[in-house]
Amino acid sequence: MYNFNYFERRAKELIADGNAADAIKIYLFMADGDQSLDGGYLGERLGLCYEKIGDLHAAKYWYGRAIEENPGLRLIAINARERLSQISVDSIQVSAE
Repeated sequence: MYNFNYFERRAKELIADGNAADAIKIYLFMADGDQSLDGGYLGERLGLCYEKIGDLHAAKYWYGRAIEENPGLRLIAINARERLSQISVDSIQVSAE
């Protein structure tokens, strides 16, 4: 059995050391098979990591998943979605003519 508290501490250490990409791997491992994403917490952490590495589309997606799983409590995710509201696919969208 895995010690998820250890994984969480390690992921936070990686983020603090500027290595959010490896923290993403830990959070994805923790989220595997967890439909609720631990009440949205893991989605929020993944959003934070993706934002730190500059993948704003992925960040917006994971923040959205966090809100979906726990709409009233994921205040970090709610604020981040508002901050990232301008992120879209408009610039790469193919027109249907």
